[in-house]
Amino acid sequence: MPEEEESGIDELMRLSQQFTRQQEEHEEQERQRVEQGKKVQGVLHGLQDLNISMTLEQLKPVAPPEIIKEVESIKTTGATEDLRKVISGLADDLEIKIGSISATDTDRTALLNSMRTLNILMDLYFSLH
Repeated sequence: MPEEEESGIDELMRLSQQFTRQQEEHEEQERQRVEQGKKVQGVLHGLQDLNISMTLEQLKPVAPPEIIKEVESIKTTGATEDLRKVISGLADDLEIKIGSISATDTDRTALLNSMRTLNILMDLYFSLH
């Protein structure tokens, strides 16, 4: 009987070690998965920042300061709801301007800049989603 007891204890020890080893492997895999997720999020955030910076450079010659300020705020807040409102407002303004344009050079330039601003902001908005 002592050999059977010793054999049973040995088997329990072996199973315990196997379980511990499997648990450690699982924990390591989980840690690696979390680290990989953090790296992916960092890359995505970097791409988003780059996209916003490129958008700002495109907007500077054509957009009014309040729109540039709104886009700059996305870098820190990440909120795009205000950007959606700006885009909607620009679209409404364009509709009004197109309906009442008197074909002067000043009106054409303002209309062209509004159209360019709207297009740039829409590109940014849809790339963020």
